[in-house]
Amino acid sequence: MDGIIISLGSNLGDRYGYLSRARDLIMRDVGPISAASSIIETPSWGFDSFAFLNQVIRVETTLPPHQLLDKLQAIERELGRTEKRASVYDTKSYTDRTIDLDILYYNDLSLDDERLTLPHPKIAERTFFHPLLREINAHVPEGDTQPKTDTSFMMNYNYIVVEGCIGAGKTSLAERFARDFNSELILERFVDNNFLPKFYKDPVHYAFPVEMTFLTDRYQQLKTLLSQRDLFTNSVVADYFIDKCIIFAKNNLQSDEYNLYTKVYDIISTYLPRPDIILYLYNNTDRLLQNIAKRGRDFEQEITADYLGSIQDSYMTYLNRYTTIPVLIVEAHNLDFVHNEADYLTLKDLLSKTYKNGINRITF
Repeated sequence: MDGIIISLGSNLGDRYGYLSRARDLIMRDVGPISAASSIIETPSWGFDSFAFLNQVIRVETTLPPHQLLDKLQAIERELGRTEKRASVYDTKSYTDRTIDLDILYYNDLSLDDERLTLPHPKIAERTFFHPLLREINAHVPEGDTQPKTDTSFMMNYNYIVVEGCIGAGKTSLAERFARDFNSELILERFVDNNFLPKFYKDPVHYAFPVEMTFLTDRYQQLKTLLSQRDLFTNSVVADYFIDKCIIFAKNNLQSDEYNLYTKVYDIISTYLPRPDIILYLYNNTDRLLQNIAKRGRDFEQEITADYLGSIQDSYMTYLNRYTTIPVLIVEAHNLDFVHNEADYLTLKDLLSKTYKNGINRITF
């Protein structure tokens, strides 16, 4: 077996989620994954308990074997494995575990000391490894540096929406989710709304045309993309949902304009599917203003803290009435899911869970 091969196993809790997070942390702390096998379920080996999910991956790393072992054990602890690692020969000490990471091969190196034996001494007995190892050699195209992404734990959601106030970071998070889940990505086309810069300068005169333009464009985009989904993707991730039209309109329009607007909205919104889950990023206005300043769009520099506060209040009022689909409201002031991998994995883990309909508030 050529390369550095690591096995992953989990038989506790969100097993798919633990395997997925383990791969993310390996890419973060060890190196890129150049190939990944499918995931199979096997009976517990060496003791009687819950079934395991197992996978093998090939990684590229400059870490020597013992440093690699240290990194893998640190990842195990980060994912909740607390018991002391026993010798691979000591089957009496085998226990349930959230994650189990073992080095099967380290290129063609042979090693046997008190901490590490290479190749892994139990490969011959764990027969379920053999088809996975054959698969990783035979079925992954040469030079393919993208691991297969396990999205089985995402099957509860075909249509995921990331929402938030202006500057919340919803587009950045939606892009990461879409890449990670092999999903089709739908992003709002705000740059196509020529009335938007005028609205921020003169909201009284330009509120109605800006909201009507957004409504018609969002409807056209969602209707087209959601009715012509890519059959090879597992889900859709969007950085907005059609109901934001009514949220902003309620905040921005005069009463007579709003009454006319809602008649149009009520007609066209019925033709669009509802998301399976909404993840709302709640930020305080100081954080929103910082993010807006950082991304440097000229026309957004007119936005005030009062306006952001009113929009966010409108979101909260609207979402608090939601009872038909799950809504996760995440207080994200202290999260940096763009630059901090642990923060991103925290949000990703939220979507691996199944939520009942209604509001679920999560504070970090």
